[in-house]
Parts: sequence; C-alpha cells; structure tokens
Amino acid sequence: MNKILYILSLLILSACSAPKNFTLRYRAQDTGLDKLIDIDGCYVSPFGCDSNFFSVYMFYPDGLFTIATATDVSSELVSCFAQGGQSTVCQYPLWGVYAVEGDTIKTQVLRMEGGGCVIFRDYKILPDRSIVNISDYVDPHNTSLGYMANYPSFKANECETRAVFYPLQAKRSKDECPLLKKRWFVKGE
Repeated sequence: MNKILYILSLLILSACSAPKNFTLRYRAQDTGLDKLIDIDGCYVSPFGCDSNFFSVYMFYPDGLFTIATATDVSSELVSCFAQGGQSTVCQYPLWGVYAVEGDTIKTQVLRMEGGGCVIFRDYKILPDRSIVNISDYVDPHNTSLGYMANYPSFKANECETRAVFYPLQAKRSKDECPLLKKRWFVKGE
C-alpha cells in the first residue's frame, strides 16, 4: 500500500511542475509579433531536408503557440487551427509559448506524458516578413520519454525553406490549450 501511495504522490508532483528545461512562461501580454509577421492564420514548413513531415503552426498575439506535425497538409488539419474540433487530427497539436528575440521567434512546446518533454523550435523572420524554421530539437538528457530521445533534431536547419502562410478568418480558441490550467505555465502564478 505504501508503495502505491508513493508512486501516486510522485505522479501528482510531476503533474504539478514544469519540465526542468522549460524556461519560457506564458505572460498573456501582446508580444508585438503581429508587427513583424502575419499571425492571422497558420504556417506550414517542411520538417527537414530528408523528412516527409510538415509542421503546421500558429502564433497568438499574447505569446501562446500551437503546432502539429503531419505527413500531409489537409484542409481538415488547417481547419483545426481555425475552428478546433473533436476529430483525432484536431486533438493532436501541441501547445507552448514563444518569445521574440531580435529577428528570431523562439518557441517551446510541451509533450506532457511521463515527466514531460520540451521541444524547442526557432524561426527566423526574413526582411519580407516571411519566416523559416532554423532549428527543431529536444535535449535528450532532459526527457524521460524514451521515444523522444531519438527525436530527429537539428540545431541548424541545412534546408531552410520559407514557410507557407494560410490566412484564416478565425483562430482556434486558445482556451483549448490545457497548459493554461497549469500554474507553472503562467508567469507570475
């Protein structure tokens, strides 16, 4: 019985704290990103040089970020970023935060199973207001998720390709972000 209580208390404590390398916090403040790029829609980038995957992602004006990875960019997936929804594909996107540092957008998204895992992605803002994915990686020593230890990371993208922007009439409600209910996710709480 004591062993079960110990395991349950560890699970509860790990659910209440951020992964140790999650350093950004959601501030719920205007970031000014809308003055640098168009954020009234979602972006699609090829994952990397030798990958058949695409990243579909969206920035909110207050620092919230959401992303999904797919083998093809279907209208259903793009509509998930506009309307949300209950289909399996709409439940897949990960959530996190971003910060603008000069001409770079630094993001951190979280996989919450196990002890959690932070995925870092950086995007360079080009002079024409387009963006390219310049890095996508995890710190394998900071994840307890075995399958993430072999995440196909790159800290420098050798095949930078401009992201394609899909304008949207409306954005998925940020209230669908489960991290907003976590005290450690929000700066100052």
